[in-house]
Amino acid sequence: MTKVKVRSNTIEAVGYDPTNQILEITFISGETYQHDGVPQSIYDNLIHSSDLGYYLHYYIRNTYPYQQIY
Repeated sequence: MTKVKVRSNTIEAVGYDPTNQILEITFISGETYQHDGVPQSIYDNLIHSSDLGYYLHYYIRNTYPYQQIY
């Protein structure tokens, strides 16, 4: 999975695996989480959001199951 660096106060990088619909978020703190079952459109909206932290909190975190991997 390739990650892209993003401009955010809390998020460092975002990766996406479209085949398995896995979204990976790495925070500036170093913690990384994987969210399962995330459609491509949600990933696209996140990447293009003006506030990634807000979008993650309101549209992804409580909707798609996740686990901390690092």
